[in-house]
Amino acid sequence: MIILKRDLSKDYQTGFTLAEMIIVFGIVAVLSGSFIYNFRATAANRGARNQISSIIVSDIRRVQSMALAGSNQQGQIVCGFGTHYVNTQSYLLYSKMPIGGSCALAIRNYLSGDPIIETKMIDNTNFQLSAAFSDIFFEPPDPKTYINNVSTISPLVTTDINIVLKGQACTAQNCTTVTISTAGTIDITN
Repeated sequence: MIILKRDLSKDYQTGFTLAEMIIVFGIVAVLSGSFIYNFRATAANRGARNQISSIIVSDIRRVQSMALAGSNQQGQIVCGFGTHYVNTQSYLLYSKMPIGGSCALAIRNYLSGDPIIETKMIDNTNFQLSAAFSDIFFEPPDPKTYINNVSTISPLVTTDINIVLKGQACTAQNCTTVTISTAGTIDITN
C-alpha cells in the first residue's frame, strides 16, 4: 500500500483579496460618513434645544429656591434673587441688596452694581436666545415672583425665553420657548 502525502497549504489560501479589502473599506467609509452627518444634525435638533431650555429652567429654579430658603449673599441679607438677560449667548443670576436697610424701595430688575452670583453661557454654539427677556426676580419668603419689576397675578404677567438656531427667527418649527409667569409657573413649549 502506498500512501501519498499531499501538501494542503497549496490548496487553501489564507488572507483577503484586494477586492474584498476595498469593499470592506468602502462600507466602513459610508457608515462613518452617515454617523458623522447624524451627529452634526443631532447638535442642532429639538433635543439639543430642550437640553438648553432645561438648563435655563434649572437656573431659574435655582434662584427661586435661594429666595425660598432665604439665602444670604456674601454674608448679608438680600431682598431676593433674579435672572437677567445679557446677550444672545448669556444671562446672569443676581441678588438684590436692601436700600437703606429695607427691601420695600428696592427695584427688582438688575442694576449695574448688583451682586452677580454667576454669569451663565449657552454651551451649544449652534443656538442662541432669540430676543431679550424681562428680568425674573424672586422675593422671599413666599417667594413672590416679579417679571420686569411687576408682581401682579391678575392680570398675569409673563416673559418668554426663546431658544433658536443661530441667525434664525423663532418659529413653531425651530424654537423652544420657556414661559415664566408672576404666578411662579415655568412652562416649556417646543
